Amino acid sequence: MPNCRTEFEKQLHKMVMGHLARLANYIPGPVKKAGGTKEQLVRVYAKDPLFSIFGLDSQEYVAATLGGGTVTSIHRKLGDIYEDCVQAIFVNKLGLTPEQLTYTAKISSGIVDESRTADIYVQFDQIKSLARRKAIREACKAELRALADKPQINLIGIGMEVRHCYQTGDSKRAQADEAMARHLLVAGILPLMPLFCNQSSPSIIRRYKSVWVVKQGVDSYAIIRTLSGFDLLGFMKRNRIDFRKPVISKLKSLVG
Repeated sequence: MPNCRTEFEKQLHKMVMGHLARLANYIPGPVKKAGGTKEQLVRVYAKDPLFSIFGLDSQEYVAATLGGGTVTSIHRKLGDIYEDCVQAIFVNKLGLTPEQLTYTAKISSGIVDESRTADIYVQFDQIKSLARRKAIREACKAELRALADKPQINLIGIGMEVRHCYQTGDSKRAQADEAMARHLLVAGILPLMPLFCNQSSPSIIRRYKSVWVVKQGVDSYAIIRTLSGFDLLGFMKRNRIDFRKPVISKLKSLVG
């Protein structure tokens, strides 16, 4: 593991690789239905009175039809990776416990009341380092001023929804996210949503920016570094070769 220079980075590396290792065990739904292997699925399609006529029993079609579920599985793992990494960073760098990073609230979304949790919660007065606490508080005040003109809010912390990417247009989920952001603001908590890719849906981003402090791509990595002092982007880049291998291997299995 030559690219990991500290014990904490070794822990992060192990965590990421653990999530990625689960990709090898993912079996797409059509393969399960056919008996458990891609070859069995091809044989089932070859006997189908429609699929066999229009070339849907070809390796190319099978790869395409399996790709959707596999891509979804990959993205779910990436979401888990970024949420767990950010949590680990704040635990390690700010001296907080996982319990201290927990925030649960009852929110109203439409006509339904539901319980929601923030992915990461940082309460300023729980940060041991006074210098770090002051720096984080000032950074959050600046972000709040960018979110609202003349904000009349005394911030006590940050509530984060950590997303590796946001490409869905699920209106129910968006309503719940907006309700959570409004709750956080009323409670004096800065609603922060780092989106670590640049491929998120522009319409969703425009919608969220009215209530969330939204950061995308390198700006997401930058805000994590500002708040924690840890260079997550540098860590990811240094371990890029290791992190690519399980994903590429899984994708190759669709066409191999």
